[in-house]
Amino acid sequence: MKKIFIDSPLTDEIILDKEITHHLRVFRHDVHQPLTVTGSDNRSALYKISGEEHGKARASLIEFVEELTVTHRTILVQSLLKGDKLEWVLQKATELNVDTIYLVTTANSIVKYDDKKLQAKLNRWDKITLEASQQCGRSQLPSIVINETISSIMELEKEAIKLVAYEREDGYSIKQALQEEKDDRDILICIGPEGGFQEKEINDIINSGGQSITLGPTILRAETAAIAALSMIQYEIEL
Repeated sequence: MKKIFIDSPLTDEIILDKEITHHLRVFRHDVHQPLTVTGSDNRSALYKISGEEHGKARASLIEFVEELTVTHRTILVQSLLKGDKLEWVLQKATELNVDTIYLVTTANSIVKYDDKKLQAKLNRWDKITLEASQQCGRSQLPSIVINETISSIMELEKEAIKLVAYEREDGYSIKQALQEEKDDRDILICIGPEGGFQEKEINDIINSGGQSITLGPTILRAETAAIAALSMIQYEIEL
C-alpha cells in the first residue's frame, strides 16, 4: 500500500499538493486503492482519492490506523561526507528507521559548508529522507539536525546510550554494549568522516559518557560504517 506524508493535520478530506499528486501518478497508484497518509499531527489514516483539480488530488478519509511504536529512539551522529556518500547514508538510515540524524563538522571533515550552502543542502536532504520514508512505509519522518557540535549533542542526548565507532577499539561491540543495558534507553551512535575521528574527539565523546565500540575486524568506509552500525543496533533491539 502506498505511503505518503503531508505537512498539514489529517481531516475528513485532504488536498494533496501538485508534487505529491505527480508522485502518485508517476508510481501509477490505482485511484481505487487506498493509500496511507501521515499528517503533521503525527496521525496516520487510510484515504481514497476522490478527485483531482488543477493538478491537486482530493482524498477522503476511510479510517484512522494505529502505527507501530518503538520504545526507544535510534540516533545517528554523522560527520559530513562528500556528496553522494552522505545522501546514500541518509537514504539507508531512513530505511533502517533512524529517528534523528545529527550532521556535524569534525576535525577531519573534507566537506565544509557555509550557512547558506548548508541550508540549501538541508532542503535536499529532507527531500531524500521523505522519499525514502514513503518508499519503505515507515510511520514517521526522521529529523535532520544541523548546526550542533558533538559536545552539545552529547548534552542534548545525555539520557541515551552513547556509542562511537572507533577503528582502534578491538574488544567491545555494539552487541555487548546493548546487552549490558536493561532498560529501553535511546541509542546514539557517532560515525566519523572519511578520515575518521581524531583521538581528542573520541576522548571527548568518552568523557561525555560515551563508549568506543568496534564494528568488526576490517576498516570500513565512513558511509559503510554508518549503515553497518545502524543495522547491528536494529538487529540487537528489534529482531
